[in-house]
Amino acid sequence: MAVVKGSQQDQLVIRHYQPWQRFRQWLYTLILLLAIGAGGYFAGIYNSTASIKELTGTRQALETELLDSEHEIARLTQRVGVLEKGGEVDRKATEGIRQTVKELKAHISTLEEEVSFYKGIMAPSANDKGLRISKIAIAPGEEAGQFSYSIMLTQVADNSSYIAGLAAVNFVGQQGSEKVILPLRDLDKGITDLGVKFRFRYFQEVKGTLTLPPQFNPEQVQVVLQSTGNKAQRVEESIEWPETGEA
Repeated sequence: MAVVKGSQQDQLVIRHYQPWQRFRQWLYTLILLLAIGAGGYFAGIYNSTASIKELTGTRQALETELLDSEHEIARLTQRVGVLEKGGEVDRKATEGIRQTVKELKAHISTLEEEVSFYKGIMAPSANDKGLRISKIAIAPGEEAGQFSYSIMLTQVADNSSYIAGLAAVNFVGQQGSEKVILPLRDLDKGITDLGVKFRFRYFQEVKGTLTLPPQFNPEQVQVVLQSTGNKAQRVEESIEWPETGEA
């Protein structure tokens, strides 16, 4: 073919059409993604199973200790009865045994609370699931106006992954003739933010020591939990200031 000088020539490129190559590439990619997802899923199941076994072992140990303590109380109670009837011990010795029984009962009560706590996590009721405030406790400290606090946070049933967020703790009361709300960071030197950060799978305890300002009479403790992520939750709970923790 004659070529005219100065004219533009089109180049023809021939490519081999392979319709199945793109499909195979897409299929290999899909198989790889499914394999990664399955690996992550089974790894999560393995970790959750190990944690459940550990908690189950702890619960069984607590139940065994509870049963042993009950037997010990029955033995000591029977001994107290025999000693009182036979007059073999004086009043002080009897009081000492009674005190031992009292302490054992208190210990059993603590163990029962712990067993109930673990059971609540592992086998919750149908409506008791998700992020929860299991306990808010206030107790007097060694100095005037000083108190220890403990707030137990739990993730019930849906504890296959960690949950994180902030816990806001406020104290409501009267200062003079005014009603005021004081955040935890104003009362606990160890807290510097308005919210206490939390991150846990099964439970986490927020605890410390606070000091109330003079002339402040506490009335309520308010706790608000706000988790982050795709399944964010907000939980609020308030309790009256306990009588045993009077300012």
